[in-house]
Amino acid sequence: MTKRDIDTPALILDLDVVEENIRMMGEYFAARPQKLRPNFKTPKTPEIARRQLAAGAIGITASKLGEVEVLARAGLGPVLLANQIAGPAKIDRFFRAAAQISLIGTIESGFNVREFEAGAARAGRPAEVIIEVDTGMHRCGTETPEETVELVRMAKRAGLKYRGVMGYEGHAVLVPNAEKRIATAREALTTLSRHVEALRAAGLAPEIVSAGGTGTFDIAGNWPDVTEVQAGSYVFMDGAYRSVRPDLGRPALTLLATVISRRGDRAIIDAGMKSLTNEFGPPMGKDVAVKVARLSEEHGHLAAGESSLEPGSKIEVVPSHNDTTINLHSEYYVVRGDEVIATWPIEAARAYR
Repeated sequence: MTKRDIDTPALILDLDVVEENIRMMGEYFAARPQKLRPNFKTPKTPEIARRQLAAGAIGITASKLGEVEVLARAGLGPVLLANQIAGPAKIDRFFRAAAQISLIGTIESGFNVREFEAGAARAGRPAEVIIEVDTGMHRCGTETPEETVELVRMAKRAGLKYRGVMGYEGHAVLVPNAEKRIATAREALTTLSRHVEALRAAGLAPEIVSAGGTGTFDIAGNWPDVTEVQAGSYVFMDGAYRSVRPDLGRPALTLLATVISRRGDRAIIDAGMKSLTNEFGPPMGKDVAVKVARLSEEHGHLAAGESSLEPGSKIEVVPSHNDTTINLHSEYYVVRGDEVIATWPIEAARAYR
């Protein structure tokens, strides 16, 4: 079976490029004290996590509890759940997963401490946790070093196993200007370091200091206080990161689509917003020659002038953001060259609870 035999729209994963991207990032972190804990929210399949761990990753980061459960079923860990969860049902799911793999939860308030404390009593086992620090995203996280120190003390009094802190400079990772991206990331990491210093002064030095994304992996990966980096998108790359970090790996993920209509200089493909994200703009052609002007629900509108694309032609486009495109699909068609060598279920695509 080759790519041209695949029904569209479909996700195509070039395994040669995936392996090269994993190798490059693995070699970068092999040479420094900071280590890689890649984020599972991009690949969403254990097949990739296994390869990342084999290449030297110290564990996996998950963004949702459903992702943790996919990793736990596959026996892949240790895992850091890098977002807060709330409610007894989710807390109990956390403890069930923690019985299968080494698992760390994230807290940012006394509410989280009390929930994990109650869950530990029901499960009969303690929870391992890190504290999230707000380093500029203004979503979740403690705001002052004093708040962080007090939250650690509260967690320890509640019997939780305190492992460290994390911050995410997500507001920096896609800044196009390199100087501004570096400055923004350093400001965020400086904030994180202030919390680390306060913890050390209080006799609560963190074992783990987790930060970083694909756009800032080499900034966080050189920051003295950081012990691990959560970069995830590097493994596939996408249109946004291809523009911001062209020095990183090639895009490994494309969406295969078919031209279904041609009227003059207007061409339409069978992939719209139900197959592709618009989050960071429309997708672009794999070779950058094909331009997607806009997406509607079921259709992609190619830019005027694509005169060589007749109905029945197949094209590959690079999503502007992989994470929110992959979640719309159930499987990857894995290729080497044009040959389809496997199909991998995207097990965490529907695990967003």
